[in-house]
Amino acid sequence: MSRKRHSYQRPRQLPNTERSYLAYQYDVPAQATSRTELVRLLRGGEDTYLELKVRFSNPEKLTAEIIALANTDGGAMIFGVNDQLRIEGVDDPENVEEELRNLCATQIQPPVFPYINKVAFDSGRRVVVLEVEAHNRPHRTLDDAYYLREGAIKREATREELSHIYGEAPLAHFEQAPVFKAHLDNDIDESLFWSYMRGVNPGYWGENTKGFPTDTLLRDMGLAVKRKDELIPTIGGLLLFGLNERVAQLLPQAGIQLTRYSGADLHAPIVERVTIAGNLLRLFDGTLHFIQRYADLWDARPNRKTLGDETGRANYARAALHEAVANALVHRAWQVRDRVTRVYVFDNAIEIINPTPLLDLPVNSLRYGITQTHNPRLKAVFTNAHYGAQLVPGGIPMMFVQCTELARRVPEGPTYVNHDFRVKLYGWH
Repeated sequence: MSRKRHSYQRPRQLPNTERSYLAYQYDVPAQATSRTELVRLLRGGEDTYLELKVRFSNPEKLTAEIIALANTDGGAMIFGVNDQLRIEGVDDPENVEEELRNLCATQIQPPVFPYINKVAFDSGRRVVVLEVEAHNRPHRTLDDAYYLREGAIKREATREELSHIYGEAPLAHFEQAPVFKAHLDNDIDESLFWSYMRGVNPGYWGENTKGFPTDTLLRDMGLAVKRKDELIPTIGGLLLFGLNERVAQLLPQAGIQLTRYSGADLHAPIVERVTIAGNLLRLFDGTLHFIQRYADLWDARPNRKTLGDETGRANYARAALHEAVANALVHRAWQVRDRVTRVYVFDNAIEIINPTPLLDLPVNSLRYGITQTHNPRLKAVFTNAHYGAQLVPGGIPMMFVQCTELARRVPEGPTYVNHDFRVKLYGWH
């Protein structure tokens, strides 16, 4: 059990690298909890490491309590025990287990990996024991609330406590979480993947005699993890190399809402609004294609003769706009499901808004060349020239220089408001 004050806590051999962490969670089964252990654990009642529940109810509150246990030092939550420490049991332990796994996988960022046991007594009553550990903390809710456990109660963590937790533990990024319903055989775009692989290593993979070990290479790149006897793609792997229709089905948050306004702000009439979905290359190309229906992109500031007589179309620095779109995809908080990335095309500006994780430094640091990478593996592949997105090195500082030179106006932002990253690029008429 996870309770620290007892000497019978079951040791587990932990992974020593971030890469092996998620694979470890599925390769190592939870050890069975005996009735003797359970009764001994209940004698002391609730404390920092133990929470008791009569039944499964109020998923939002349960999510916060699971987060509090995982963020503090790990612990156990037992369902089917009342406040008087009497064992009442639960009616449907299998359903409770399923609901708990769903909470841990979809309502917590990064996901908590639970060890769940069902313990039966001679009376016929059965209880469910959930154990969580602290190896991937800090965890938070979908609206970015962090909790800790203090005695038998939970409370929100202070900034100082979060800083301490962030500083002491290596984090597994959300891009590394497995997509349980995905399959390497059916959901990966082999053409896109092997175009990339032959580009980054042409001498080796240019020979067909070596076969096409897609699963092995994705695992070696940290874009697939092992679950039992099967390799399944991670969120990062599916976003980079998934078939467009399967990405849309399995990761509905992997979409961009594109809107053209006939004016300079959100109060103007909407000319067109579409939502595109698919892998990152599809999102990148689709966003640029939409923008170019209403604006022109240039490598350098054009002269008036080059522009001709066409009016009503703004002109933007190509490299800057490519960087802004790529930044939204690479640094998006992919665990956020209730908000999509938005691109607003106005008469004289383009605004890009996307959900982003909590930044470690002030957002202005990005303008000075400081990078804050939330999805390092995804970024490494996406920004590689062989992936297919046409990017210019330099990041946000380059974007500011290019925009200012062409439009004679400094971009607005970047800002970080309500967990959204915003930047606005101005065009030139």
